[in-house]
Amino acid sequence: MMRVHELKRYGLKVTISALKSGRGLVEIALGSEVRTLSLSEFTGFWLDMVEISRQGTTAELNFLMEPFAKERRKSVQRRPPTSKNSQTQSAG
Repeated sequence: MMRVHELKRYGLKVTISALKSGRGLVEIALGSEVRTLSLSEFTGFWLDMVEISRQGTTAELNFLMEPFAKERRKSVQRRPPTSKNSQTQSAG
């Protein structure tokens, strides 16, 4: 049994096949370079890629939000403190 998955947009081709021993074998082709991994190696590789991608996206979002966070910190510092004591003194 063999399955082929292609991400033509990236030039990526993943071929999954079963050996006679029942073990899975995965070939990853990116352009002209091909790497062969066992199914468990591929699973670990793919999980690492997902985690790295998540970390990269989080870093990018933090970078994009930085100017807004600075503005928010400035506006929070300008507000007078609100506490029960200050409210009762001004009301009395």
